[in-house]
Amino acid sequence: MKKVKLLWVVLSMILLISACSHSSVDSSDDMIVPPKNQLMPLEGVWEIEDILTTESPVKNENREDWLGKQVQFSRDHMYLRGISLEKPQYQMKTVNAESYLLFNSKSLPSDFSFPNKEIEVITVIDNERFFCDILILDSEEIILKIQGYSLLLNKLSDHTGDYVLGDITKENDGNGEQIKDDKVETTDTGVLIGLRSKNTDSDAEDQYDYRTLWISSIHNESGPVLQMDHLFFPRRSGFWKITVNQEQRGNILEESILSSNVLMNESQIEANLRNKKLNFEGSIEASGYGSNSMESYKAANLITGQIHRRIDYVGNDYISIETTEKGMNFETSKLQLLPIDGLPNANSVKISDILGEMGVISIKSAWEKALNSLKIENADILYREELLENFGMERKLGNWRLKGRINYTKNNVFNTADYNINILPPSKVVFYDTLFVPWKNIKDRVPRALDAYTSPNKDIAIVQTKRELLIYDIHGNELDQYPKIRIDLKEEETVIMAEWATGKYVENWEGIFLKTGGSVLE
Repeated sequence: MKKVKLLWVVLSMILLISACSHSSVDSSDDMIVPPKNQLMPLEGVWEIEDILTTESPVKNENREDWLGKQVQFSRDHMYLRGISLEKPQYQMKTVNAESYLLFNSKSLPSDFSFPNKEIEVITVIDNERFFCDILILDSEEIILKIQGYSLLLNKLSDHTGDYVLGDITKENDGNGEQIKDDKVETTDTGVLIGLRSKNTDSDAEDQYDYRTLWISSIHNESGPVLQMDHLFFPRRSGFWKITVNQEQRGNILEESILSSNVLMNESQIEANLRNKKLNFEGSIEASGYGSNSMESYKAANLITGQIHRRIDYVGNDYISIETTEKGMNFETSKLQLLPIDGLPNANSVKISDILGEMGVISIKSAWEKALNSLKIENADILYREELLENFGMERKLGNWRLKGRINYTKNNVFNTADYNINILPPSKVVFYDTLFVPWKNIKDRVPRALDAYTSPNKDIAIVQTKRELLIYDIHGNELDQYPKIRIDLKEEETVIMAEWATGKYVENWEGIFLKTGGSVLE
């Protein structure tokens, strides 16, 4: 009897192990696999039902461009109005609905409300660039935010079905009309040019104005040049703006550099700024400074004075600035590379943060050469502890370069000296910086050229002189004989940003630029 019981126990164990083994190998339903692309709420075919009106009225012709059009999502493609994204990234996050409305009030009607306390927001990324945001209302309705519009979509199908996204040329729009193949080569090009100029209305010599130009070329035909009164630029999280705020604190006049999403309302921007300042002041008070630190010296001497910040370069995630502080018996002028997400209180990036040990070796070597060349004595060097973070960006012969700065005294007079750092900025600081036309060829065509930029499509070049921006067509590695656009520059105005759009992004960027304050340059 005991043997029979023992046999049943052994058989049961074998069956159990066998079942578990079978499940672990063949039954994928029981396996937990982290999602590679968070698409599930979107997959299928949708139709644009309405354009949600905002402060900016929607023209009838623009409504016709969108209403009734279909949008399709799959893991490998997104399709919209003749545009096909291959292998898009879908990044999902859950946010508080009320907070989202506060931060994005410009993109939705003033009386709009979400059905739930929390909403899912899916950001579509194409080739490391922001394309659009999607708000999930429920399983049958979503809001697509693109080109400055908020579009209400209804679901038609959970599956793409007959819509063969892998072969766009065989697709149709539901009415038997063939959809154009988006893979045809295009020469559509657009560029956001950020400009800095001296503020001629101010008595202060260190105050500047900033603006952004939008320049486009569609099939070699120039579009209207657009303008905006601050710096407008793309990021993975959408389009952002940078402004400079001036504030009087007692006897100190200070400029702060602010960054925000273009869809945020002004009251929310001000609230965020107040919170950041309170957090920053609290962290300074809690940390304290040693009696020999530079911060203690500044606190003791900068009772009356000015703090000016000049923007030298704007990228997707980093900004390069020059900060000049002048006070009672105190002066400093330093270069800083700052993360945009940390503005206005961001700490300077150390060169090791972006270039590792090679960056440290390069800056120390260049620093020593500069000291020897200028015959600066060690005893005269100021703020030596800031060596690894006193660097920034500059333009030189059509490319962005790194440079460092030394603060020192000579005959009891404050001085600065800049030096070249012989290492290229990494791609996370400068996303695109290629000059397709040799600098010699540019100077041969435009002897007055100070700087130049060329598009990724190799179709247009922007040449800066002292008084103008000249836009040329490119033929091979030469500029066209004459510029097709001339844009007058203000006094001492220079380029500090160039962000390029090609193909499907040109229409997208121009639409958002116009919807968020851009206008035709007169």
